[in-house]
Amino acid sequence: MIFTLSFALYTLVSIASLWLGLLWLWSRRTSACRPGTIVKTLAGATTVLLLFVPFDGLPLWNRAFSFYPNPSLPMLGIVCAALWSRLFGLVIFQRPDWQAIWCFGAVAGSALYLHPMLFGGVDLYYWGWERAAAAGTVGTLAVVFFARGSRFGVLLLAALISYAVTALESQNCWDYIIDPFYWLISLGVLGTRATVACLRSANLPPFARAQASESKLSAAALPELEPGGERPRT
Repeated sequence: MIFTLSFALYTLVSIASLWLGLLWLWSRRTSACRPGTIVKTLAGATTVLLLFVPFDGLPLWNRAFSFYPNPSLPMLGIVCAALWSRLFGLVIFQRPDWQAIWCFGAVAGSALYLHPMLFGGVDLYYWGWERAAAAGTVGTLAVVFFARGSRFGVLLLAALISYAVTALESQNCWDYIIDPFYWLISLGVLGTRATVACLRSANLPPFARAQASESKLSAAALPELEPGGERPRT
């Protein structure tokens, strides 16, 4: 049962990741926003063929599985949501949801993977083996994100269910909500956004920066506009 679920999840993330990668490469090469049906079908067929290409005596998917055995559920959700958007043009996660996804990945991954460098006597990874405490923590986080209206709570709930049925090979709960790839991608996304924002701010003339700052303060101090675009009268 465990092997079947783990195999199914890993097969899904392998196909979705490679398929998404091929569609992304095509869009970068052709400068097209969305591929056509023929391109999507060819990319999917190529994905299946590539996964069975022998690499050092093993199929590519099997070799990748030995290198990356426990993809987290948020990582699976990220890849599937992005692929779904590429294939059908449907938006799964809104901008605030993506922001929550990247912030959680950066903060949780940094805390889990870097804390031994700062606090040698503390082992946060150990608490992932405590099923009751770990499950309670993930469940509480899911409720918090749901209460804030973030769809990231769905991914945490999926991770909690997967942990309950031991869908992955790992018995540690933290492996279901964070993995090294998810962490590094989150750091890369947030780092890139911060760098771009700093460069844009640096390239603005002083008057423009002051005007932008004043506009932000005014927007925060004044009441919001009504749907019609006019400010309510008092």
